[in-house]
Amino acid sequence: MFPLSIPLKRLTQEHRFLPFDCGDDDLNSFLFDNAIQYQNELLAVTYYLETKDDTVLFFSLSNDKITAIDSEKSFWRKIKNLFPYSKHRKDYPAVKIGRLGVNKKFQNNGSKLGTHILDYIKYWMVTENKTGCRFITVDAYRNAVPFYSKNGFIFMGKDEEKNYNTGKSDTVAMYFDLMNIKL
Repeated sequence: MFPLSIPLKRLTQEHRFLPFDCGDDDLNSFLFDNAIQYQNELLAVTYYLETKDDTVLFFSLSNDKITAIDSEKSFWRKIKNLFPYSKHRKDYPAVKIGRLGVNKKFQNNGSKLGTHILDYIKYWMVTENKTGCRFITVDAYRNAVPFYSKNGFIFMGKDEEKNYNTGKSDTVAMYFDLMNIKL
């Protein structure tokens, strides 16, 4: 059902990125200064898409979990209710989008490249994932919350939503349930 094939490449030690600027210094810095180190330390894996002239986009993924210990009680009940009682646990596996950036040259041009890459990651986790993974998580920058919301991500509880609405935090924890993917 997924209509888009994206020729992504996995970052290698030897790779030298083509020009890239997504408009966020933290994301740009991660790509150029930290992505290989994170990969070498087995903390995250970075994938990218390039044209002959530019790095179009990149994203980094790492393992994560949604856990009772880190969740407010009402949110945790909501998560547990997704599973039959016999499958209740103290945590559920997830993959975290640690970083995601689209080059400014390819933003707001009607291509919806950010949405396409999120859809790609969602389908990829359902169809190609080598381990169990029920959720995708992200600590979204405040300015990216509307983008993630539009793409089906929801706040990890009322506290996260309150933090977003009051501006108490620079990032907001959100998640997407991969069971919502229709293959």
